[in-house]
Amino acid sequence: MNEDELARVVTAGLEKSMNRMTEVSPGAWKLAGVRVYGGEARGTIRCAERAGRPAAAIRIKIKGAVPFVTAILFDPGDIKHISRCFAEELYYGPICEEQPDVTVIEIGNILLNALANALLRAFGKSAVPSVPAHFQGDCAAVERWLGAGPGLFTIVSARFTMEREGRSAGAEILGFLPPALRSPE
Repeated sequence: MNEDELARVVTAGLEKSMNRMTEVSPGAWKLAGVRVYGGEARGTIRCAERAGRPAAAIRIKIKGAVPFVTAILFDPGDIKHISRCFAEELYYGPICEEQPDVTVIEIGNILLNALANALLRAFGKSAVPSVPAHFQGDCAAVERWLGAGPGLFTIVSARFTMEREGRSAGAEILGFLPPALRSPE
């Protein structure tokens, strides 16, 4: 499967998930674009648009014969807006001072599982996702926490927006696929 085909599969899976989220939540969830390319995790996470600013991430590790990492990166200042785009009210509040509203973790669970399922179907693989986890820090700390490791990956990058009551925020869904995942068994 080449990069364009992989981008189409991921786009279809994420659009379906975001359309459902728009139908059942007070916010509008829109996929802005999907890119698949080769590169290092470090360059992707430390991109110019995030340089010098704090970042927040939700991560799910996909555990199987060929494990890989998926994540959503967003601005920690958008946490309350992101939660309000999904739930009418903030039902649960923060888990603790260092953690976001549990709603953001659930959003990560939904979207990252949509990405993982699309990828696993595309490669004819099966695996088990971890429980979603949250982290905040600078880009270097986020990079270490994600644990994608050194080396070259096929990187899936899906940018999306969440909009409610005239306010919009953006985020990026990432998948770091090791070469072995794309290799036939």
